[in-house]
Amino acid sequence: MGRRKKATKSDDPSKDWEVTTELQINGRYVKKGTELKISGERGRFRFLQHVKTQGAEWIDVWGGPKQKEQTRSFYLDRVVRVHSKNKTDAALAEVYKDKKKAVKEEQNGESE
Repeated sequence: MGRRKKATKSDDPSKDWEVTTELQINGRYVKKGTELKISGERGRFRFLQHVKTQGAEWIDVWGGPKQKEQTRSFYLDRVVRVHSKNKTDAALAEVYKDKKKAVKEEQNGESE
């Protein structure tokens, strides 16, 4: 059996990719964590990043049906709706943690 060819750094296709975490879809401002509805897919998806290359443009998202969430990539034309309120369990947990942290900081500020 022959030896395996070693990958070189010049083989990396992502070196020319332009990655952003904010953009505008359907006239709505989207940032990391914003929930989206994708055509032909069940559930809501949370926006992670926007990737642009020479010939293609897509978004990376996290989500899907409850208990079956996964990381997925979709072309921008598949986005049906940008939700104004986040309703997924992970998003609600994150909001709760932020509120709890703010209350704790406020209590620490009063006691000093």
